[in-house]
Amino acid sequence: MESELYEYLIRNTEALNEKWQKLHEEKSDDSRERGSEERKQYNRTFIENMAKIFINDKVNFSAWSEQVAVRRANGDTPLRDTLESFKYFRNIFWTVIMEFVNENEEQISLQTLGEWSAKVNASFDHVIELFTVYYQQISDARLLSQQQMILELSAPVIPVFSGIGVLPLVGEIDTYRAQMIKESSLHKCTELQLEHLIIDLSGVPIMDTMVANELFQVVRSLSLLGVETTVTGIRPEIAQTAVNLGLDFSNISTYAHLSQALPVIISGYQPS
Repeated sequence: MESELYEYLIRNTEALNEKWQKLHEEKSDDSRERGSEERKQYNRTFIENMAKIFINDKVNFSAWSEQVAVRRANGDTPLRDTLESFKYFRNIFWTVIMEFVNENEEQISLQTLGEWSAKVNASFDHVIELFTVYYQQISDARLLSQQQMILELSAPVIPVFSGIGVLPLVGEIDTYRAQMIKESSLHKCTELQLEHLIIDLSGVPIMDTMVANELFQVVRSLSLLGVETTVTGIRPEIAQTAVNLGLDFSNISTYAHLSQALPVIISGYQPS
C-alpha cells in the first residue's frame, strides 16, 4: 500500500500546500512571504520529498533544508517561526494520511499504520535537525561578519599619505574595545603597508588604567612590526592615568592636536 499512499499524497500536493499556507497565515504575524510563489514551490518540493519516504528509504532532505535555511536566515525570519511551521504541517500531513487510511482501512493493519507513523515522525525530526544546523551556521557567519564590521568601525585606520595613517578614536573605550583596536590596527597597518601611525585620542573623554595599558601595548606591538607611532590629543586625565601606571612615553612622540602632528610628520617623511 505504500506506493498507493505515495501516489495519493502526490495527487494531493496542491491541497496540502494550500492548507499549509492558510494555516501559516492564520498562525503567523509575518506577512513578508504570504502567498509568494517561491514559498509555495519550496512547500511543494518538501511535500514531494515527504511523500517519497514511503517508496524510498534514503530520501535526501539536505539540499532543501539548506536552501530554506539560507532564505529564512537572510530574511531575518525567527527560527521559532519556521519550527512552528513544521509543527503545523506535520499535523496537516498526518491528517491527509489518515484520510487515505480511512478510505483503505480493510487493507491497512495497525502494524503498517505504526510503521508509517514512525517514518513520518523520523523524517520530520531529521528535516528540523538539518534546518536548525544550517540556520545556525548561517546566523553565526552573519554575526561574525557584523562583528568584523563593528571592529573596523571601532578602529578605522585612515591612510592620509604614502606610508602614513591616522587612527581617530572617539567615545569611551572599555577593555573589549581596546582589544578590538589592537587587533584591527595591527591588521590594517600591515594591510596598508604603513610605516607611521598617528593615534588621535582627542575624542576619548576618559580612560581607565587597564585601557591605557592596552593602548600602550598597541604602541609596543606596532613597534615590533616596524611601525612608528605618534599619539595626539592626550587629555590631562589620560596623561595622569598613564603617569600613575608608570607607562613610558619617552620614546613616543606626542602632540596636543592632530593638526600639529600631521605637517611635521609628513614634511619629515621620506617614502621608502
